[in-house]
Amino acid sequence: MSSTLAAGLRRRPGLLLGAFALGCSAMLGAGDLATREEIRQRQADDLRHALDQTLSAVPHDNNPAEDTIAVEDAGRSVTVYRARMAAEVNGVAFNWVSEAGYGGPITLTVGIGRDGRIASVRVLSHSETPGLGDKIDVRKSDWIRGFDGRGLDTGTRWGVRKDGGEFDQFAGATITPRAVVGAVHASLKFFAAHREHLLAAPAGAAAAAAQPGSPT
Repeated sequence: MSSTLAAGLRRRPGLLLGAFALGCSAMLGAGDLATREEIRQRQADDLRHALDQTLSAVPHDNNPAEDTIAVEDAGRSVTVYRARMAAEVNGVAFNWVSEAGYGGPITLTVGIGRDGRIASVRVLSHSETPGLGDKIDVRKSDWIRGFDGRGLDTGTRWGVRKDGGEFDQFAGATITPRAVVGAVHASLKFFAAHREHLLAAPAGAAAAAAQPGSPT
């Protein structure tokens, strides 16, 4: 900075303050852009990992993360990831949010086979209390695996034991498992309501599968 410009800024402190604020804004903006991209990439990685786990038991030869449809339900759009072999959709996965968590929203990734049974459920994000509500995370306990194989037709009592259901609650943290059980139950109802659309062969997939040399 030239001595003339510096002297001018000292005589007019408002300009100095403005220049300082502008510089800070530029640095904050650059930092925000870098952080936003890092967060976006981390969320994408978390989703791919969740899909790998929730659809691992569903036979498929495609990449579910790149095979999606949007389904309108109760005024919201749900992105559904399809696991398929050629033209046949063998299962789907989608994110389902419960607003009833103790620490805030709980986002689940739910995998469901074409038979309407749970393939697997994983917690994508939550803010539950460490050592109590965070037992919904498969890295903390196997509790979340208790949904595997269950469906609307399996006679499951959808609730925690305290409410007459058959799922364990956590000591000192009933709200969290109650929210997850309710969300999984609701996700099965969503699948049942849109089953025909969710399991329909993607446009052009049936014709491609019928071509000589196509995988069957």
